[in-house]
Amino acid sequence: MHFYTIPSFLFLLHTATSDPLNGVLDHVVVYQPLPAAPEYKSDDSFNARGMEHVYLLTNTFLDLIQRDDVLPKGINTSMIINAVGEGPASTLQFMKAHWQDLLLQYIGVLTTGVFGLLLAIILPLIGLFFCCCRCAGKCGAYPDSHYDKRSDACKRFFTGVLLAVFVIAAMFGSVCAFVTNHYTFTGWTDLTRKMDISLDDTGHYFQHTGDSVHVLLVTNFAELEEVVNDILDESGPTLKKQLANITEAVAIETLNDLVSGLSKVKRNLRDISDDTNELEAKVAQLQDGLSRSQRSLTSALEGCTSNQVCEKFLSQYNLDKDLAMADDFLKIKFKMPAITGVLSDISDLIENDIEEKVLVGKAKFDLIEKQIEQSIEDIKPKVKTELREMGKQLEAQNGKIKAALQGLDLAVIQKDIPKLDTHTLKYVEYRYYVGLVMASAILLILFCFILGLFYGMCGKRPGGLYGDDCCNTGTGASFLVSGIYFTFLFSFLLLLLTTAHFLLGAGVEKAVCQTLLAPHQSDIFQQIDQHYFQPTLNEVLNDASNGNNRYSATKLISDCHTNDTIYNILKLESVYNITELTNWRSHYGIGEYIENLKNKLQIGELSGITLLTPETTHDLEELARSEISDMDFSKFSDILEDEITKIDLRSFIRHLRTLREQVSRYPSLKFVATKLDNEALYLENMNKVVETVKLTLRHLKQSVTQLEKNIKFNKSSMREAIHTLIGQANRATSVIRSKGPQLIGDLTGRYVSETVGLIDEYVDRVLTSIEREVGYCAPLSTSYNATVVAFCHEIVDPFNGFWASIGWCFLLFLPCICLSVSLISLYRKSEGYPGPLVETETQPLDKKRRDRARGHRRTPSGFPEVTHSRALPPVPGEVEERAHSRYRDTSATRHIEPPRYTSNPSLNQRSPPSAPSGEYERPPPYYYPGP
Repeated sequence: MHFYTIPSFLFLLHTATSDPLNGVLDHVVVYQPLPAAPEYKSDDSFNARGMEHVYLLTNTFLDLIQRDDVLPKGINTSMIINAVGEGPASTLQFMKAHWQDLLLQYIGVLTTGVFGLLLAIILPLIGLFFCCCRCAGKCGAYPDSHYDKRSDACKRFFTGVLLAVFVIAAMFGSVCAFVTNHYTFTGWTDLTRKMDISLDDTGHYFQHTGDSVHVLLVTNFAELEEVVNDILDESGPTLKKQLANITEAVAIETLNDLVSGLSKVKRNLRDISDDTNELEAKVAQLQDGLSRSQRSLTSALEGCTSNQVCEKFLSQYNLDKDLAMADDFLKIKFKMPAITGVLSDISDLIENDIEEKVLVGKAKFDLIEKQIEQSIEDIKPKVKTELREMGKQLEAQNGKIKAALQGLDLAVIQKDIPKLDTHTLKYVEYRYYVGLVMASAILLILFCFILGLFYGMCGKRPGGLYGDDCCNTGTGASFLVSGIYFTFLFSFLLLLLTTAHFLLGAGVEKAVCQTLLAPHQSDIFQQIDQHYFQPTLNEVLNDASNGNNRYSATKLISDCHTNDTIYNILKLESVYNITELTNWRSHYGIGEYIENLKNKLQIGELSGITLLTPETTHDLEELARSEISDMDFSKFSDILEDEITKIDLRSFIRHLRTLREQVSRYPSLKFVATKLDNEALYLENMNKVVETVKLTLRHLKQSVTQLEKNIKFNKSSMREAIHTLIGQANRATSVIRSKGPQLIGDLTGRYVSETVGLIDEYVDRVLTSIEREVGYCAPLSTSYNATVVAFCHEIVDPFNGFWASIGWCFLLFLPCICLSVSLISLYRKSEGYPGPLVETETQPLDKKRRDRARGHRRTPSGFPEVTHSRALPPVPGEVEERAHSRYRDTSATRHIEPPRYTSNPSLNQRSPPSAPSGEYERPPPYYYPGP
């Protein structure tokens, strides 16, 4: 099927050969530019906002525990969809048949999930056993001794530092949990807006592409058609004009313009004669008037030379020199007597019909134009008809391409986007608040560990008195215990929710995000594409492709990401192969038209053509010998209109009236004032003459300019112009007689060749624009990537970062529990290391009784244990208690001595005999060394 019909006349443009001449056509096709690209708003950039390392670690962990493919080898998407579609029974049957394949495929994810569930079950049980152990006095409930051992200080420091390291690492996880939970929520709430923007940009892209194709195939061709039609309509004048330029026959045109303008020349000469005569009279009048005024003013001012005002005026103006005409103006002789003779000569030539004689030669040359017009008169309608048919077929192809671009109805998809928020936003808010509670629980546990470390490292030892500071190491131990209890208390719920988040996030990341980010590498996307996308795309684009193409979503997305054009991506060459435009000449055999055109253009009458007869040449030479060529009109062009008089008469008259007013104030000088007033009136009349001279001079300049234009024709004089044109016309006659038909044939070939060049230029424009400029897929790629980024990077990545942060914190809390148990007993010790001597002392029975009663002690670390401890016995030879004992008697400062048991009778020796004793003295413990 041919898409273009090319007229036979245009085919000649390609086949006709001609000598290298200058351009024949003056026509240029001004094409409407392609429409400007719309302002696309989609943004596929991603700002992790400080969480990029969290996302990197999370995705690396997921890559380690997941396989490359989404589905096992023996399962495809159609099997799953069919099983789910048939109901729960079919789904269970499918799971029974393929559970081993699914288990092996996701063994890493399931193992991690099972580990989380087991940890959620085991940790509360461990917490229960830990509480029981503490209630029994074990597991660091009480220190073995209130005194530090030799290594306790070092152990307390290094254990605290190690716990601080784990706590700091957990702080990072806690912060990430809050941040990623917020990012997940904001990402989801912003998803519909970004999807709507992406679809808007997609619609704008298809609209802009369709508009660009319409401009190329319809608008630009209409512009070309208009210019080609004008070229056909002006073929005769165009060829005649080029022939005149080549043969210099254009001289006959110029001579015709010259002689036809003789009436204008005659009118210009009359105007110049009238103006010069008037100027001659006005200049004489003005010169005489200024001289008279000069004498009158000199006489009038002689009567007030003694007055200061008159003296100042005379010092300002020199009447003899200033009140006169300009010297350059006086040198000019305006009157030109020769004009009368020139006018007579021109009148004689006009009466001798010189214009008609020149017009006869021009008419003979114009016959060439008429013959050319008549020779192609029958071809013009065919050319225009075929051009119009070509335009109709281009419009039809444009309609098909636009239908292909509009096959995807984005309005239906865009209309359903707000429903996404309607159905999901409520549940997203619930999940956000659940995540906030989870992160807050982690923060509470972390808060306890932080305060425990703070008080344990910075606080004092627990005091033995009631009024001592409560912010001591014992308080730190209590916070550590609280952190441990909260960890066990929240472990089941937090780990259960974290595991659920993990399973959901890992599944979405693998099945959705990796599929969308790399569809050509995804097995599930290729299966969905094969079973669902391809049939849908082929159905939608079937009309556009005439059923010749098979479309794949994977291939479309891949080609779009490479920024190919929509013409190549949708394979529209099967709909309309744009390269066929280059073969438009071969679709029609039009050699017969070419031969007919050549035969018609070989005009035999040119051999006897004469542009200028001898009589016409004689009349023109007579015109060249006229005195008009010798007249110098340039002297009038150099006159300055504003320098007629030496001074500005208006300004002089104003000063003169001012002087009259000043002089009239003196009664003795009133006669002088009257004379000055008369002279001012007279000078005003002279100034009117000056204005008349200016207007006449301006009109004279215009007449001279027009005259020179009508007689010189870009030469120095009319004589030179006429002689040059006569020579050109005679040479043109000779060339046209000898080579006229050949030149016309060559010009015709050049003419049609340049016309075809316009069509070739249009074809190149269409090919270049459609293949390289129209429909680049970068905006579509950006819209697609923006949607993927909005879902995967701004929702799924923070979602996975959230469960990773919670899990990270809980894994760090496990060593924190162990280290905290060790630190609790160390922080509760109230005394420093007493030295090696006391460390060797033993009280077995007392130790046995203390161990037996340890489970029932509930003394806070901040209160003195005055009823549950006793002082160490003094060193032999020492009268009073040792200084390091904090369990000494405090009644001396309180004036109240609480009763206490003691097994050391020497304690009574430090009290005065008269002091009442409030203690019960018991016998020393019985020591049984054992068998």
